[in-house]
Amino acid sequence: MSLLQFSYNNCLNDKNMNQYKGLIDKIDKNSFINEKVSNFPFLNEVDNNIDDIIRLSEKFSKKFNNFCLLGTGGSSLGAQALIGLIPEPRNKNFNFFCDIDPIFFQKSMNSLKLNKTGFIVVSKSGSTPETMAQFGSLIQIFEDLNLMHLVSENFVIITENKQSPLSNIAKQLNIRIINFNKQIGGRFSIFSNAALFPASIAGIDIAKFKKGGKDIFEDLMNNKNINPIEGAAMTILMHQLSNININVIFTYSESLRNFGMWHRQLWSESLGKNNLGTTPIHSIGTIDQHSQLQLYLDGPKDKFFTLIRTNHFNKGPIINSSTFNQGELDYIAGKKIGDLMEAEQNSTLQTLINNKLPVKEIFIENINEESLGALTMHFFLETIFAGIILDIDILNQPAVEDSKILTKKYLS
Repeated sequence: MSLLQFSYNNCLNDKNMNQYKGLIDKIDKNSFINEKVSNFPFLNEVDNNIDDIIRLSEKFSKKFNNFCLLGTGGSSLGAQALIGLIPEPRNKNFNFFCDIDPIFFQKSMNSLKLNKTGFIVVSKSGSTPETMAQFGSLIQIFEDLNLMHLVSENFVIITENKQSPLSNIAKQLNIRIINFNKQIGGRFSIFSNAALFPASIAGIDIAKFKKGGKDIFEDLMNNKNINPIEGAAMTILMHQLSNININVIFTYSESLRNFGMWHRQLWSESLGKNNLGTTPIHSIGTIDQHSQLQLYLDGPKDKFFTLIRTNHFNKGPIINSSTFNQGELDYIAGKKIGDLMEAEQNSTLQTLINNKLPVKEIFIENINEESLGALTMHFFLETIFAGIILDIDILNQPAVEDSKILTKKYLS
């Protein structure tokens, strides 16, 4: 059985279905796939050896139980998506510092035992201002506390192998540098050491994660899996034909909460160009059933829904029977919490379908490293094919550069 099972409802009518099938046939050619897809460097990461990553992560993890990852955007979200698979509490505690809220950062640093904390600083360019500001603040704190002699042992830097502010400082302070693949952008780095190194420290089986991704990729290349092509074609056609320009991903597992954030960046930065693209929204079941579902059902019909479901049946603690087996609560008495989650994800899916809203369902029997790798690769490929359909370069983000220039101006 495939790790990912797909189904669609209410997406295209008979007339539009012909256009959809024509687009699928146009893209679904082995020669085309080999030419356009197989050469993306970030896809080839699933084949790379991970022995060095595991060895370095084991060596670093032995020193500390508490870790902080400094990085923003794709330099952090990939690791967050992976480490999010493990519920709290973990053997290794991870803190992610993705922004530069000064109050939060100051309080967090004050609460840490710095001499017993490992820091992973991730910046592909080696000059990301937010990450460099965090790193610089930490160095100042270490200096103020007369802890500079610990810096070389407590820090690991992940950055490109080139001259940059971060690499220069790392060499000056004798901090180990792990090379960030210069051919891969941050949002595409989840199968690389940028995400795998911290994930391995946290206890994630990164070999199984890569296997899940590799299996999906190989199935595509062997013409056994066109799900990513279908997903891209469906999304783009519904936008073009029905003005459905918002993609809502509903995840029904805490293990996928951070994955939703990772996907949001992937889709937005890769496809939001030339007045094209659709807006990704991540909704968390069952939380957002009580905050957004009213809008989704009774608001503008401009949304395409993807529900990522898993099997929650008969899982979790039992709800007390003697106290709850009365009145309005008797329907949950004696059930497990997972039974309620199972019922709610099924009811949300069916309600969307009954309201004639376009829905893609992805069912995952067990959410683990392998299935997350498969899901990640699927959306990598879906993004690539959407870019091919729209004739968009998914690798750049030119509009963001204007903001970076203005930031420097305001600080001058």
